[in-house]
Amino acid sequence: MTVGIWVLGDQLWSGQAAIAASPKPLASHPPGSPAKLILIESTAWAQRRPYHYQKLVLVWSAMRHFAAEQEAAGWSVIYRRGEHFGVELHRVIEAEGITELRIMEPSDRPFRQAIDQLCLPCDLTWYPNNQFLWSPAEFAAWAEPYKQLRLENFYRAGRKRFDVLMTEDQPRGGQWNFDQQNRKPPPKSGLNPPSPRWFPPDQITQGVVADIHREGLKGFGAIAPFGWAVTRDQALAVLDDFIT
Repeated sequence: MTVGIWVLGDQLWSGQAAIAASPKPLASHPPGSPAKLILIESTAWAQRRPYHYQKLVLVWSAMRHFAAEQEAAGWSVIYRRGEHFGVELHRVIEAEGITELRIMEPSDRPFRQAIDQLCLPCDLTWYPNNQFLWSPAEFAAWAEPYKQLRLENFYRAGRKRFDVLMTEDQPRGGQWNFDQQNRKPPPKSGLNPPSPRWFPPDQITQGVVADIHREGLKGFGAIAPFGWAVTRDQALAVLDDFIT
């Protein structure tokens, strides 16, 4: 049996469910690991609605960086770029002799429906999405008693459940939120927020930019300057900078 793990562009985490449930890279499994990670860039999917150019660069650069990191960690990685992800996926399955394709549930329903329509020539195994604090079943259980759903109620339930800034069953400081203050307009003198933590585009990111220019992909906004975090380490550095 040959296992493929299709990693989507918003699932770039080595602990995501489909990867975590698969054999880990071992030196005793040359070359690489028993399972193969699959990542696909689809230009058609990226053109189905207007995207800011920097979002395209962000997603594809993050995918390429993740692929490189996992390959360095010992995984067999198959990376494809084409017009339609379905076509590329079929080609990979046939070329690699994949008999089982593992996928973590997408975070949006339309993409799940698009995958269901592919008629893939192998067994398909779905794994629950573990990128959220609440599972669908847990959320459904919480929502069941309510006739009307309000975000504030869910927010408070989450604070209590995960003990986030709580003193026993009350919010630390006595307030659940600062919505009233946040709705006020900024001062007439303006705001002077600190500059964000940015990172110079490396060779991988520059390659994504070059591909977008060469292929003439449509989008809006300016593609440069680009300095967003494109790896987990960079994102954690941005988070630390924001909090501190």
